[in-house]
Amino acid sequence: MKTYGMYYALLAFVVFGCSSTPSEDSEIPKEEESFYNADYVLLQRNNEQLSVQLLNATEKTMNLNSAQSTFENVPLPEISFRKGTTYAYYTELTECSGQLTIHDFADDTAITIDVFEDLLDCNLKTTSIAVAAEKVYVSYVKEETSKINKYFVRVIDLSVAEVNHVDIELDKKPLQMDYTNGRLFVWTNDLDITNENALSVFDMVSQTVIHEIGLGYDVERIFADTHQNMIIAYQELHTVLNSTTMNMQYIRYEDGKEPLFFGSKSNSFDGAGRLFYIRPEAEYSGIPSIYDFSNNLALLYYYENFLTASQLEFEFNIGETTMVGYDDVNKVMLIGYQKKDDVNKGGLLRIQLEPDPEFLDNLNINGIPCQIFYQN
Repeated sequence: MKTYGMYYALLAFVVFGCSSTPSEDSEIPKEEESFYNADYVLLQRNNEQLSVQLLNATEKTMNLNSAQSTFENVPLPEISFRKGTTYAYYTELTECSGQLTIHDFADDTAITIDVFEDLLDCNLKTTSIAVAAEKVYVSYVKEETSKINKYFVRVIDLSVAEVNHVDIELDKKPLQMDYTNGRLFVWTNDLDITNENALSVFDMVSQTVIHEIGLGYDVERIFADTHQNMIIAYQELHTVLNSTTMNMQYIRYEDGKEPLFFGSKSNSFDGAGRLFYIRPEAEYSGIPSIYDFSNNLALLYYYENFLTASQLEFEFNIGETTMVGYDDVNKVMLIGYQKKDDVNKGGLLRIQLEPDPEFLDNLNINGIPCQIFYQN
């Protein structure tokens, strides 16, 4: 019988501000200034289209790069998946066909796969995708009759030239997937009977379920962290699932101090496993934040703490926060936002996080930042 460790912790908040000048009273010798050159790939949306803008940055400035990416402008996808420099998205073509595109921004290459070529005269709905270890995972619902649906995960092998896939049938509706430690984790919902949620764990060598965990009714999201754990997020707590032992820790939040990372569509991790995300808040429609899983600590970066009132309201005109990214090499947080008075224009702020938080600069963007990828 499996045993489960249980750990409750109250969430602590730290609010960070930034300074652009050192303290005059400091007698500590200044460290030598660090220099860097970085290339970024910015995914942006404009008029319901997704496109790429290349960027160059040094410690002093960030500029638009006129070079072109091989990424082609596409309608905003409803289903997408990001891990590292890989970005994948699914495009529905008909009720019985779709395409999956996987773009690796590390070398600016892409492949496109016709996902359901073998199915004829069907009515299906794709619910999620995941990419890992030369495999693509596509979960979908296939309508058999007006009252009967069947549920599957399609596993597509990218290591062979010809189309090669296996369908794994599920007994519940798949909602979301992620892959870590050689295992596929599928969040499912018993839509037909109890409406309860569960997590099915597949060993992808045998392609069989090796563990199933009940999750209750209020799951908001699942994702893998950088330590091969699965995070199961609720509004009032999150669960850390060890992907090897299946032991679980429950981290409960104090009322009013919920980190709310479950709802952020824009997030990334640093090398220490901290999550960079947007915390929902009425002011500026979201606060750039970091959640430190090792210390159960949320770090909030309110705009007022590192920008002047004039910069906020007039110079940068910051409206909704749309993206929080991190350059782990140069220790720079990148914050994307939408202009308050223009739904098709945005900007990108840079905050140097180490040794102390410091506002670097702002770059106006002819689009709304969605995701950012570090290239070198």
